[in-house]
Amino acid sequence: MLKQILLSFIFGAIAVFSYAPFHIWPLAFVAFASLLWLIADKPKKKAMLIGFSWGIGYFLSGAHWVYISIKQYGEVPTPVAVIILGLLIAYLAFYPMLFALLLRVCDSFAPKFSIKQLVFLAPILWQLTEFLRGYILTGFAWLEVGYSQLDSPLRGYFPIVGINGVTLILTICCGLVIYCLNMALSRSTKKHPIGAIFALFTLFIAPISFNLINWTTIDHSRSADFSLIQGNISQSLRWTREQLNNTLQTYGSLTEQNLAKDKIIIWSEASITDYEINQQPFLQFLDNEARANNSEIAVGIIDYRLENYGYQENPDIYNTLLVLGGKTPYQYPNTNRYQKHHLVPFGEFTPFESLLDPIAQMLDIPMSSMQAGAEKQPPLEIKGFKFTTAICYEVILSDLILKNFTADTDFLLTVSNDAWFGNSIGPKQHLQMAQARALEFGRPMIRSTNTGITAIIDHHGQIVKQLPQFQTQVLNYKLSPTVGLTPYARFGNLSYYLIISILFILIFVKNRR
Repeated sequence: MLKQILLSFIFGAIAVFSYAPFHIWPLAFVAFASLLWLIADKPKKKAMLIGFSWGIGYFLSGAHWVYISIKQYGEVPTPVAVIILGLLIAYLAFYPMLFALLLRVCDSFAPKFSIKQLVFLAPILWQLTEFLRGYILTGFAWLEVGYSQLDSPLRGYFPIVGINGVTLILTICCGLVIYCLNMALSRSTKKHPIGAIFALFTLFIAPISFNLINWTTIDHSRSADFSLIQGNISQSLRWTREQLNNTLQTYGSLTEQNLAKDKIIIWSEASITDYEINQQPFLQFLDNEARANNSEIAVGIIDYRLENYGYQENPDIYNTLLVLGGKTPYQYPNTNRYQKHHLVPFGEFTPFESLLDPIAQMLDIPMSSMQAGAEKQPPLEIKGFKFTTAICYEVILSDLILKNFTADTDFLLTVSNDAWFGNSIGPKQHLQMAQARALEFGRPMIRSTNTGITAIIDHHGQIVKQLPQFQTQVLNYKLSPTVGLTPYARFGNLSYYLIISILFILIFVKNRR
């Protein structure tokens, strides 16, 4: 049993190499198929241990960079940082353990190594536990296995079924692989996995043809001239009062150098590390400069809403992206802004505050008592173009983008501050998820970050230009929007739910000889 637990840990750990920056996508199949193989015929307790061990390996290798945020920027002692990281990894590993338990509980009507167990039931149960992982305590939906397939034949499914559907299809494929492997190793000659092999072949061949379809087309009659400002302000300095003037000077100077007719200038998330109400003279100056040069600027800032412009004990604080330089002079609070809806636990708010506030106090993270903006908000309008917007973590939430996406959206826009992750694989994974959104919706993605990776992503999810990390630079690029709708943008998760429904029907339908 110890050998199997160790194997499950190793197979979970190697999955990290299927994601950015490694992109060895077949390893995602190896990792998940191995999990199915190891738990398919085990008693409940052993299956749970294997699932938990697999989850430890998976999340420890894939999300270990959280330690940088806790230790380096949370400024807690190393033993405490290790304990907090360990608790987080153990919590995340609970969900693969729950998956293993549910799969074995259903043994009565889904016999081990059967099509019902591996191909119909397991994918549904995995989706259930992944939904819970992305929902409880606002969720941590990082490392959904479908993201590993952006470079595989399965990428053709993204514009049709979205990330959830790609994950579902990947798990179905893994179930088919294990079913065929078990048949090959079995001495029985009564059954031949020809149907399973054909299904597996079809699931891989079909998306190749989907990749040839242009779901959306480039509107060459219009183009946007972008300048993305990467200020490269160290996270350890960003929120100090001494650094604020230097930050404003850095971003202001780079902006002045790139002001031109019809220019769209994008700053990063919370690029101004101060309350908007405190920076009225600077914002009005930027607004005037932008309008004088016929440009517009999207600025990340913290909106501290005062009640009747007076002191509040518990004010409404929003992580905000606002637009300057429009036809109407800026006046607080202008309406052409986006307020972050999905907040990160402990980083932006404290869940169960009465119980967990001591942890938040220990981490001492700036601006960790924010309010959520509305779930559905109008697109930002910049120089006549409409942008469906996401701030930082939100870009990994396909359903949130879907709720805010409209048929006349020209571009997707995300701003972030990945300095929290240091020089780790975290920012590369984050960029990969932004690529998935561009592919799903068939719209170019504009990504502006503080320390990188600032990038332009085309409507096929391919990076067309990017800046190196940890350099103060400006990315200039002229890009046309796209028109039309992908099936996912048009119908949302309808195809995904249809596949789930078919699997449910196949589970309960009676076998016929």
